[in-house]
Amino acid sequence: MSHSPSFETDVDDVTLARARKGDLAACERIYRQFHRPVFTVVVRVVRCRDTAQDITQDAFITAFRRIRQFRGDAPFWGWLRRLAVNHAISALRRQPKGEVVTFEDFRASCEGEQEQIARASDLEAALEQLDDQDRTIVWLHDVEGYKHGEIAALFDMTESFSKTRLSRARQRLRELIGEPDFAGMAETRA
Repeated sequence: MSHSPSFETDVDDVTLARARKGDLAACERIYRQFHRPVFTVVVRVVRCRDTAQDITQDAFITAFRRIRQFRGDAPFWGWLRRLAVNHAISALRRQPKGEVVTFEDFRASCEGEQEQIARASDLEAALEQLDDQDRTIVWLHDVEGYKHGEIAALFDMTESFSKTRLSRARQRLRELIGEPDFAGMAETRA
């Protein structure tokens, strides 16, 4: 069972149409629906809760200002996620080192959950040891599902940059966790 919120729910057409017309209730509905997933992806990139809160607010302000530009040829959540990631990466480029975000204290209800939480905690600690770019690339690719071309565009680099950084980051994670066949990082997207 996943504890993280998901972007992969969409906004109904009526709410979207109302938000495009500037209806505050519709904008609030969208904000409430997507606040947690936006904050989650932003905090993963910038690693500072205060900064992530500010970026999340800025991302929503930008989204509501540009909502008429959303063409509807892809899901709204994908458009919003890309906008939030762009804001986070821009902030990361300007950000000095800040407060480190740590894995939240979850209490396991059974032994299987304890093992999962321990593995997640180990992974969280290992991710914290990666540099900002590598951690962001791992998160975008392996968790958010971005392809190498999309990541390269976000960083204004080539696809080989994304592939190389991801490969090196995965190798470093394997070393840090002590698992030569770290299963969670096996999938590769074009």
